[in-house]
Amino acid sequence: MTYNSKDKLNTFHLTGSLGVSVLLALLTGSWVVFLVMSFLLVGSSLLTGEIRIPDHRYKR
Repeated sequence: MTYNSKDKLNTFHLTGSLGVSVLLALLTGSWVVFLVMSFLLVGSSLLTGEIRIPDHRYKR
């Protein structure tokens, strides 16, 4: 399977968001912080367009 630049950027943003969430959770020692921060960071990346959901509609 080949990955284009959009896939690589999506992976980078997702990994970065989860990495920041893990660091904050380790500092606070709380799973709740991990879940909340993961939801907020990934959600905000989706809303701002940093993570793009693939469009599977056929283009004519």
